[in-house]
Amino acid sequence: MRAELLALVQQNVRDDSGVLSPDDYDAALTLALSRYSSDRPRYRVEDLPATGSDRLNLPSGFQLGISSVTSVEYPLDAFPPECLDNDQYLVYQAPDGWLVRFAFAPTSEVRVTYSVAHHVSDTEDTVPIAHREAVACWAAASGCDQLASHYANASDSTIQADRVDRQNQSRDYAARAKALRARYLNELGVNEKKAAASGVIVDIDLSDSLGQDRFIHGRRTR
Repeated sequence: MRAELLALVQQNVRDDSGVLSPDDYDAALTLALSRYSSDRPRYRVEDLPATGSDRLNLPSGFQLGISSVTSVEYPLDAFPPECLDNDQYLVYQAPDGWLVRFAFAPTSEVRVTYSVAHHVSDTEDTVPIAHREAVACWAAASGCDQLASHYANASDSTIQADRVDRQNQSRDYAARAKALRARYLNELGVNEKKAAASGVIVDIDLSDSLGQDRFIHGRRTR
């Protein structure tokens, strides 16, 4: 599982000189899984028993800093299912820890759906087969970034040809990292373009300094 995915990462990096260590690849894969968990989180559903108050413990699988509550169903016997509005609950930090706080006191079980991180180990793999290549690409991009930096900083050779070769390697790996990230985004359909700054043209109809009509764009044409 993890070993197979790490092998796929190495194939995408193509570090023929063996600059990267197994720990480097493992760290790159961990970062890629974190990114993938943000773009395509997986979800768990857990029923929380009522306690007679407006505060319930977080689901047992909730991961602080990673998980977020996506829906709260209450009551459970409704059809179609009824989900609370966002202003009816919140994840709240009390002095004794984190919990779910409601705008009322539930009298029966509450069904909570929440996101959790993806995990790949020797015994568990939560990444769908269709997305394994994309995750490997993102991890490989991190490896290529390291190699680009390595060759850029190792250009102190006294032989001009060797120096030029290392600079070319740095550029090649940087370009490869960019291409691998683009492949990840394309395969998952993720759009990373930031919203462009927007503006409007406003026509302010003001009089001149003497308080009279202007020669251009006078009152009759407003």
